[in-house]
Amino acid sequence: MADMGERLRIAEGKTKVIWEGNPDTVLIESKDAITAGDGARKETILGKAALATTTTCNVFRLLDREDVPSHFVRQISPTVFEAHAVDMIPIELVARRVAYGSYLKRNPGTMSGRHFATPEIEFFHKDDSNHDPLLLADHSRKTISRYAASQPVSTNSLLDELSFADYPELRVEVWDSLTEITRRTFEVIERGWAAQGVTLVDMKIECGVAPNGHIEVADVIDNDSWRIWPNGDPSQMKDKQLFRDGKPLGDVMDGYAWVADATGAFLALD
Repeated sequence: MADMGERLRIAEGKTKVIWEGNPDTVLIESKDAITAGDGARKETILGKAALATTTTCNVFRLLDREDVPSHFVRQISPTVFEAHAVDMIPIELVARRVAYGSYLKRNPGTMSGRHFATPEIEFFHKDDSNHDPLLLADHSRKTISRYAASQPVSTNSLLDELSFADYPELRVEVWDSLTEITRRTFEVIERGWAAQGVTLVDMKIECGVAPNGHIEVADVIDNDSWRIWPNGDPSQMKDKQLFRDGKPLGDVMDGYAWVADATGAFLALD
């Protein structure tokens, strides 16, 4: 990892470290680790951190150009970038253009590969003990229900039901804002990939609340964050699914290098 001197280590996860920056910023450092299965499987791929940081910075620069609010400030080093200090919202936000993966487990009546005319947006509560359950909101009843994410949505998979008041960070207006910023983020990045003949199948983001109260896309958006299929062909995937599928680490690394290079072309696209 980079030498951060006397900087305070704010938090550390499986694939990144958050360090203190200036009074209103943090430094986000990628690690060479790659994990799957909620961290059950972990490997180290030398050089992955630099590729992940390059990809993240390329994506955030594209979002900034398209006026999608984000916490990105600037890249500091090959593995570190500076970002606004935000209060993270404990929700993983997923947008899907194609029905694939876990979506089919929750919606078994949906045909695999179905294309959605508008991106399907899903919210998942960041709760490791319950494997990040699906959140469904009922605005008329002002309730939020949590469901086991790996099962069809039904009374059998219902974990609990709470009111919006139990989720102060998810007021109705915040829920609507998160839905919109997730859709906008997906569509901007989808256009960037489409210009290179790549299908953005789905992607996940996280958001935070800035000191001014505005919601910003935060955390990282790298090759762990999406499914991408060059030429619309899943056999040509370049994303983390290669690792999940047990492909050789050299093949995984090649995919990450290809993505870092390809996202560098985003800002050159009209």
